[in-house]
Amino acid sequence: MKILFICSSLEAGCDGVGDYTRRLSAELMRAGHEATIIALHDRHLLSDSEKRTQHDQGFGISVMRLSDRLSWRKKILAAAAYVHSAAPDWVSIQYVPYGFHRKGLPFGLGKSLKKIACGLPTHIMFHEIWVGITRMSPLAHKFYGFFQARIVRALISGLNPAIMTTSNRLYQLVLDTRHIQTDILPLFSNISLTAPDPAYEDLIYRTLGIDSYNRSHYTVIGLFGSLYPGCGLEQTIGKQYLISLAEGKKLAFIAFGRIGDLKEYERLKRHFAWQVTFANLGELPENEISTVMQMLDKAVSGTPVEHYGKSGVYAALKLHKLEVLDSVSNCIPEYESEIATYNHFLDKRDFQAWNADFVAHLFASLLHSKAPRA
Repeated sequence: MKILFICSSLEAGCDGVGDYTRRLSAELMRAGHEATIIALHDRHLLSDSEKRTQHDQGFGISVMRLSDRLSWRKKILAAAAYVHSAAPDWVSIQYVPYGFHRKGLPFGLGKSLKKIACGLPTHIMFHEIWVGITRMSPLAHKFYGFFQARIVRALISGLNPAIMTTSNRLYQLVLDTRHIQTDILPLFSNISLTAPDPAYEDLIYRTLGIDSYNRSHYTVIGLFGSLYPGCGLEQTIGKQYLISLAEGKKLAFIAFGRIGDLKEYERLKRHFAWQVTFANLGELPENEISTVMQMLDKAVSGTPVEHYGKSGVYAALKLHKLEVLDSVSNCIPEYESEIATYNHFLDKRDFQAWNADFVAHLFASLLHSKAPRA
């Protein structure tokens, strides 16, 4: 199959959906399909447009990036011409409202995409939908979400997609309240499981004051990604310290990746100064992230439990066979039972199901099952 993806941006490391789309394209190419990508509203592009090859997993992917500075008329003309030239079997829309409009209100997007898709079979992946999804939401979110939901409905009406998917059970349930039927296409890990780097392991252990003789005397936990006040990390670390103490062990905590709130990290470090050994490794290349994950005994999630299904970080931790400690929850009472059941399913999935190649196979099978018959 030939698949053309449309997302908002393709700046590596700066747009999660763009990174997802590039990795999915690479895995589809590994399976023998053809894939190309249009970034329709790229805020990171210095020029008005560019055509080039981006690389992922050793595969070269042809892409066209269109700046957000271009008028929609010019973007529609350029993107439609690119689609016509590529002649794909499917056009796959990777939808995030804030990707296509800074305030998350991309009015008219459905009409624009209809012109770009040229009548080809279409798939929509809802990475995000709208805000204000629960009765507990602030009134302002409900008001905003009313218009975002209308945009989603207009998008569907304009494209008449053959397939619609989302990444998680929560969004599937919310979409269902508007009579929008979707399949779940689970996220995959954004970090590949690679062979650990012994030299880098030793460097980290030395930073923590751990050597091969006393590693069994430590419990090592870690947080990958953003840290922010209110994420409940203080309670989680405190609980793990008491558990380690009861087991006759010491506790070490590693922060790695784009940490976000450095002040909160320093506050936690001071708070547990006499109890827990801390290390902040900062942003790392993918192979070193995988090495760190394989060093951990447990991982802490900064993602609310209700959103595990749409978290690439959670997927990465599960691919690396880690127990994930909950640290924060959002109150969504309407879906609490369904979310708990779904999270139990996620926790028990085989680790290989979090691989990008596994999800690419699911996606290709879904497209094949709905392909127009001659």
